[in-house]
Amino acid sequence: MSTRQHYDDALAALHDQLNDLGTFAATAVDRALAALAHQDMELARQIISDDRYTDEAEQKLHSHAVTLIATQQPVARDLRSIIAAIAVAGELERIADYGKAIAKLVIGPEGAPPLNPPAELLNLGAAAQAVLVHSLRALAAIDEGAARALFVEEERIDLIYKPLKANLAASLATSPLGAARAADLLFVAHNLERIADRATNIAERIIYYTTGEVVQLNP
Repeated sequence: MSTRQHYDDALAALHDQLNDLGTFAATAVDRALAALAHQDMELARQIISDDRYTDEAEQKLHSHAVTLIATQQPVARDLRSIIAAIAVAGELERIADYGKAIAKLVIGPEGAPPLNPPAELLNLGAAAQAVLVHSLRALAAIDEGAARALFVEEERIDLIYKPLKANLAASLATSPLGAARAADLLFVAHNLERIADRATNIAERIIYYTTGEVVQLNP
């Protein structure tokens, strides 16, 4: 096997690790939304326990990337690929953390009433989930066009999130759940909005890798 072929295989393996990490993050979000919708405490606890797998996967990818930089001294497109992989891995780890945070909010303190999320909050969850899925598809295919298209989806998130945030904040004093659990719903909404933001950041890294252009899809 040639030196270049060995190097290309190592870069491909790094991309595979990134896709696996994306699967971990997407699964955490999927399960967090299911736990929220159904008030499934057991599932929420499992999400929290399984977060360690995402952390381990991110650490292994980072070590692999650093080794490639140290031993291969990549330049140009290859270096952009590795830098983008490190950045995207960080975004994915944070996305999984938001899933874990939602699971913790579903559980709440001992004796807390169920969250009973409003339909608008579940709609925000579905929209954030869609942004994440599309960003992961763009990542798997290294598709610049698909990455740029996420700007429209991010705008839709804002249209859902801003009035929902205002409504939830206004209900803090009057919610039948009590102020603490009403605040938890507000934090769930914030985490969902951040998931979409992080997914958009991934799209920006795809564009950087493919073109060298630094863009802001969510300025």
